[in-house]
Amino acid sequence: MSALWLHVRNSPIRWALPVLVAIDVAALFLRNRYWIGSWPETGAAGQVPAYLLGVIGAGAAAWAAGSARRHGLEEQISAARVHRSRLEAGRLGSTLIILLFPYLVGQSVAFTVTARTFPPGVHIWLGYVLLGLFPIFLAVALGWGCGLLLSPVFAACAASLGYLFLTALLDRVGFVVVSGRPEVAVDPLPLALRLGLVIVLLLVMLWIPVPAARERRRRRAAALAPIALALFTIMVTTTTVANRQPPGDRAVCVGGTPRLCVWPEHEKYLPQLRAINARINQLPATFVRPRTINESGLQKTYSIDSNGVIQLNEQSTEPSFSIIEGSVWSYAGDIGNAMTSKTFGFQDFQACNWSEINTADQARLSALGAWLEAYLAGGGQPDYHTNAPDEMQQAWANGRMVAAGPSHDVQFQWAEKEARYLRGRYCKPSH
Repeated sequence: MSALWLHVRNSPIRWALPVLVAIDVAALFLRNRYWIGSWPETGAAGQVPAYLLGVIGAGAAAWAAGSARRHGLEEQISAARVHRSRLEAGRLGSTLIILLFPYLVGQSVAFTVTARTFPPGVHIWLGYVLLGLFPIFLAVALGWGCGLLLSPVFAACAASLGYLFLTALLDRVGFVVVSGRPEVAVDPLPLALRLGLVIVLLLVMLWIPVPAARERRRRRAAALAPIALALFTIMVTTTTVANRQPPGDRAVCVGGTPRLCVWPEHEKYLPQLRAINARINQLPATFVRPRTINESGLQKTYSIDSNGVIQLNEQSTEPSFSIIEGSVWSYAGDIGNAMTSKTFGFQDFQACNWSEINTADQARLSALGAWLEAYLAGGGQPDYHTNAPDEMQQAWANGRMVAAGPSHDVQFQWAEKEARYLRGRYCKPSH
């Protein structure tokens, strides 16, 4: 242990520690802060900076790996009485410790902020912490290999750019986790497989001596290619997040009509949902309320019978809402859509014929939906962007303009008039 600490004290990248810690904490708080108060989101937010640290860490590891060559100490190391793999283990281990430290500091800060309220689901946070170790380990392995096989300056650039390219490629296939939705959690088996493989790759680095001849260096690099390809294939074909079982009676709900239920890990959103339910209670009776609207994933939408056949759950058609980055507009929009669907019978094709709606009435329907979304959200402008056609965006703008009016009574009169007109024209009187 004392030898490892000596390597840490003498590592050429130790002076970058304050900068790396600052980068991690800045990435944690400057990206967004909706994760505070939810363990899945806290863990996921805390592991995102690991990919940023990995870009820097890969270059730093390559620079540290080539330090012996830069200082002309290759012959002394080769003649040492201690096996070269032990010397490499000390240098590699110290580099890994230095690059892990900023990540662990960032996760500790994230833990401390959310622990003030200590919501349910801290075990899910731990899964994301372990998940964030993988990009750090991978960056060190990639950087160390480049540092041993390439010239020092070129190795650092190649390692950083290579890691950046690899991360971008993995992100395109859904490998990189950037958010911690409560309906998913880190699967321990694929995670253990990934960590095990990258640890094996790190151990392989200990047995790659710096070759004196260029041809031998080329053969060493060629020998690593199958290992890297196998690692990449397994990474892409395995998953680290999987759907969780619905929490059942542990779901937390806001009473009333509709009854709004969320995952236990999202209990911090209950005050906002109570405010939305209070606004729903003020709406005219023309707007039909579903009995229950659940957060996504609270109900299992399918099951597999004894014959292996997937059966859809009969309750899977019940409305649901998603909480996206803590935005009230995300769930206000979904709750509003559930109410308009119930009010205008969008799922009841025998009672209503919306396929015959004309352009003018479609604009009125869109304006009414935008008004309801803005009303439930408490007013203001949406925090999302859309590339919808201009005529639809204009209709939405008209609806939000009504929602910006000072009097709820005037808004309700307008909304009830529009709803009665549209239902009367496209739905049977009995509906």
